Amino acid sequence: MLLVGVLGLATVPARAACDPAGGAEFICGVTNAEDIVRVPDTQWVLVSGMSDTGQGHLYAIDRKAKMPVSVYPAESAKERQDKKTYASCPGPLPRGTFGAHGIDLPPKSAGKYSLLAVNHGGRESIEVFDVDTTGKAPALTWVGCVVLPAGASGNSVVGLPGGGFVMTNFKDPSDKDAFGKMTAGKITGNVLEWTPKGGWKPLPNSEMSGANGIVASSDGKTLYVAGWPGKNVTRWERSGDSWKKGESVTTGILTDNLRWAADGSLIAAGQDANMPGVFQCQPPCYVTSAAVQIDPKTMKMTKRLVTYPGNASFSGGTTILDVGNEYWIGTYRGDRMARVPMK
Repeated sequence: MLLVGVLGLATVPARAACDPAGGAEFICGVTNAEDIVRVPDTQWVLVSGMSDTGQGHLYAIDRKAKMPVSVYPAESAKERQDKKTYASCPGPLPRGTFGAHGIDLPPKSAGKYSLLAVNHGGRESIEVFDVDTTGKAPALTWVGCVVLPAGASGNSVVGLPGGGFVMTNFKDPSDKDAFGKMTAGKITGNVLEWTPKGGWKPLPNSEMSGANGIVASSDGKTLYVAGWPGKNVTRWERSGDSWKKGESVTTGILTDNLRWAADGSLIAAGQDANMPGVFQCQPPCYVTSAAVQIDPKTMKMTKRLVTYPGNASFSGGTTILDVGNEYWIGTYRGDRMARVPMK
């Protein structure tokens, strides 16, 4: 099946039939759709196409048409480095070296946002874009980057008021035994904050195994961090100029990405499996995608939202976002996203 492009933007070919399977319908033509964010007050969602080889993408998907277009790289994308804020950035990535992972969309002004993207292609960095949603489709302008400290590999990122952000440091990219350590529950990384004036600094007592998803409250004073192998979510509170570690809740799933639901609750998504099972599961074995709801005030898990058994079409969900009356599920593998009805 070949998806037809809309609005004159780049088309994205799907590699296999896009027929429904297992009670889900699919949005095909997105490669390794690891993370998903909604663009407020628009019909658009943005998706990161994960890649360690430098062939990653940022996609925009119209919630009604459900057809993806690549907005980076794309002919419509521009470059204009903010050398004041990102003075240490060595410049735009060479063509073909972008490798997206976690993304966030902090607001800047009416109809305009910053897009923060964890990048593994060409350098370990946070790539920063301006997003203009006032046109017929989101338009991206690359404005800078923040190169990660030595020994750090980002997973997820969340913007904070004032232009800073917090990133989960998943593992040391040079550690060949990192996933073995995660399986054993050993520390592989931590949580890092970056500000334009102060640069990088770790959150105190944030060392953990497989630090993964992260979101912040609207005022930027509370963080929620997912521990992937630990199957948990931990709350952090701003205390002066630093952060204080708070309560944790167990999710029962390998907790990957976190997203705010439309009702203000937290959606914690991941794989309904154990660490060895994820790495050992090969077709005809498929990893189940799952999500739970968390009350951010009480830090209690309230219910299971999604259980989607893996199949030959889709498995290994990483992010689940409520979109209308559906849950959209992203994954680090394959050429599609799944859509399952809310129950």
